[in-house]
Amino acid sequence: MVQIDVPIAFAIGSLFADAAHKQLQTGQSRYFYKALALNNIYQIFFFSWIPVYFVLNYFGWETTHMWWHADSAASYPYFVPILMVVFFAAANAGFLLGNALVRQNRIVANRAVYLGIVVFSGIWIFAQTNSTFKLGTYTQWINGHAPWFYEDSTFVAMLVFTLVVWGAALAFFTLRLRKEDSGVVVPASAAGVS
Repeated sequence: MVQIDVPIAFAIGSLFADAAHKQLQTGQSRYFYKALALNNIYQIFFFSWIPVYFVLNYFGWETTHMWWHADSAASYPYFVPILMVVFFAAANAGFLLGNALVRQNRIVANRAVYLGIVVFSGIWIFAQTNSTFKLGTYTQWINGHAPWFYEDSTFVAMLVFTLVVWGAALAFFTLRLRKEDSGVVVPASAAGVS
């Protein structure tokens, strides 16, 4: 759902800053740009296409028909381009905020940001299952006849597939940054210790 995909992109950017926190605390631009590049590579190849797939194929689920009443994203020609711009702006803003917090030695605050977004996303999904667990057209949804997500085997297969791709790649990228992070020595002045 777009309502959680954009905040999750922000959270992932913040998570990348956390995973590279020792590197970022050195203040060296090479570490900053490497972590930023990995964040964008992850977002491009392992996450951004997921909301686009669901917007184009399951528009009713993607938006839960709360704000958009057409049956297809094609009815809103600027929806997907705007989604992509907002998605990447959020992903990079999350990294920049995470970097700023890490550089100020406020790692716990940075973790609170991305964990708070995860909690928000869970609440968004599970507090309104009559919307978030349904597929179908706006007419079906408004009339209370929208099918449950598990009734569409293609949807379920793609949901599982995308979650595996998304999660496995996220684990790989963050573990890689953490491994590289473990070899970095942060000067006491850079870590906020005097």
